[in-house]
Amino acid sequence: IFINLFGLASAFYIMTVYDRVMPNSAYNTLIALTIGMGIVIIFDFIVKLLRAYFVDIAGNNMEMNINSSLFKKIINHDSEFLSKSSGVAHTVREFEGVRDFFTSASMVAFSDLPFMFLFLGVIYSIAGPLAIVPILIVPLVLGVSAIIQPILRRFTDKNLKNQQGKMMVLHELLNNVETVRSVAGGGFLSKKWNDSVENQSKNATSARGISNFAVTFSQTSLQIAQAGIVCYGVVLVGSLEITSGALIACVILSGRVLSPLVQAGQLLTKFNHALSAFKKIDELMQIESRDERTENFKAVNLDSGNIAIKELDFDINEVAILKKISMDIQDGEKVGIVGNIGSGKTTLASQIFGVSPNSKVKMTLNGNAYKPKSPKDAIAAGVFMCPKDRASNAVISEFDISNNLAIPFFKKHSSMSFLRSKSLTQNAKNSIDELGIVCQSEMDSVATLSGGNQQKVMVGRWLAEESFVLLLDEPFQGVDIKARRDIGLQIRSTSGKRATLIFVAELDEALEIADRVIVLHEGNLVGEYQNKSKNIPEIISSFSGNTYKQDSPNYGT
Repeated sequence: IFINLFGLASAFYIMTVYDRVMPNSAYNTLIALTIGMGIVIIFDFIVKLLRAYFVDIAGNNMEMNINSSLFKKIINHDSEFLSKSSGVAHTVREFEGVRDFFTSASMVAFSDLPFMFLFLGVIYSIAGPLAIVPILIVPLVLGVSAIIQPILRRFTDKNLKNQQGKMMVLHELLNNVETVRSVAGGGFLSKKWNDSVENQSKNATSARGISNFAVTFSQTSLQIAQAGIVCYGVVLVGSLEITSGALIACVILSGRVLSPLVQAGQLLTKFNHALSAFKKIDELMQIESRDERTENFKAVNLDSGNIAIKELDFDINEVAILKKISMDIQDGEKVGIVGNIGSGKTTLASQIFGVSPNSKVKMTLNGNAYKPKSPKDAIAAGVFMCPKDRASNAVISEFDISNNLAIPFFKKHSSMSFLRSKSLTQNAKNSIDELGIVCQSEMDSVATLSGGNQQKVMVGRWLAEESFVLLLDEPFQGVDIKARRDIGLQIRSTSGKRATLIFVAELDEALEIADRVIVLHEGNLVGEYQNKSKNIPEIISSFSGNTYKQDSPNYGT
């Protein structure tokens, strides 16, 4: 409001100087008016800076809120959805277009549009009939903008789809580059890429052409309005209906009337791009995530690690993966879950940890119903899991050792939302010493460590914190004999009252640590043995689903 009111001051200043000061040589009046005008200019400068600052603050707040919601939505989806939706990254990137629209200088000028009616009223008050010129030009410019708006939106939507298609081709290539090379599929992807680029170029060119037409038309209309005001104004000055000062003031004010319309033409492209991007973001936000589907699932706070699983079934696309699995594990007990690849070990661990929530699952922990809707929920309840795929599910290679060891427990190592470096360092040094991690310091990047030492970091993360249930999926995978011995020793020494489940394919790895061995075969629980029995041939036989010996009196309960 003040910025637009200050805009009137320069017009009235010039009109007063031409009509009052110059004819009467009133220099004292000129000095007073100039001092007043200088004060107005200073305040105008300050107010414009404040407006730009507050627009940036509003943009930053909007970006923080929306990006936070986007990240929460994405992290609540499962990996299967994200792997199929390669356009997610592009959609998030396109949010920048929404932010740019709301924080651009054009958007600020667009907010000045309502004030053009104020300037039209001022022109009419000081020059009467001269106001007819901008009054005729304004609806003409608005009409042209309204006509081209749907056309521009259509080309912008197509352009965004082509950009997303191009990113999907790039995603396919980067994730399957070796496959593409081995089957000579580069030509097919190259054609898809070139088609996307060509279509994007055509639509972008059309959109820019339409946008340039709108901007050029608005600028030309401004020139026509000023020329018309001067031409008609000279006639009115000659007939003594207005003064020359009023004519000059009207020329200045006509610029304030039509400048927002010129900016509005430039804003059309950004608006349509922002609208298309917003639609994509809204579509993503409307898709129900995995965690939202399981929001009624509840984990429990534990004081012991007693686990009971009753007739657990799990299938994917109507293919049974787990079939009526039942087991009881007491706190302090170390149980090895063994079986060949594809027997369902990892799926069972994922069910307990909430990686793949299952509405049919019947689990109790310490006598309470337990249905974690996500790993975060399980961790909060004291159930930890060390996954077998350290590259994609466990360590972040760009992070150093200290951060990788503390990722799920950053809150514990934080004060007032800031990580405490001393706490992280001490935690890392303890794990390095206990597990014998070979490194120069806790600040080394995990990517620089050997596979065995990376595995120690991954296992050490969960052993360093107290838990009631610890799930270890192939904890000895890809490690040498020494690393295996170090990890096994640490698992045993930290077990305490914790229930520990070790999911492995090698029987000797389970016998090295476990008190009891449970055998899975094709999703069925086919054998349960106490470690002390040492009936190795019979255990190995059960790997193939053969007859088993029931060493556990509570088997099948």
